[in-house]
Amino acid sequence: MQTQTPVLSDADQLYCERVATDCLDLLGPGMELTGLALDRDGAVTLRLSYRLGTTDWTSEGHGPTVVAAHAALREELVLDRIRVGVRALTALRK
Repeated sequence: MQTQTPVLSDADQLYCERVATDCLDLLGPGMELTGLALDRDGAVTLRLSYRLGTTDWTSEGHGPTVVAAHAALREELVLDRIRVGVRALTALRK
């Protein structure tokens, strides 16, 4: 998995290292994390890329801080996990 981050404080860096593990736990079995990017252009954006079978997906969370972006990303992952699962199942049937 690739991680792309701008210059961060030690606390933000440590927190980002835990984001991938937390998100993988939330996504559940069978998921492979392929990347985590953090962008700071005013607001913070956390972008998580992952794969289930042959289906690739990227989810984003936005917020004023890394913690807020992580919380928003977790909310996105709940629905995106369902979307990825359905897409992967339909890809198997083709």
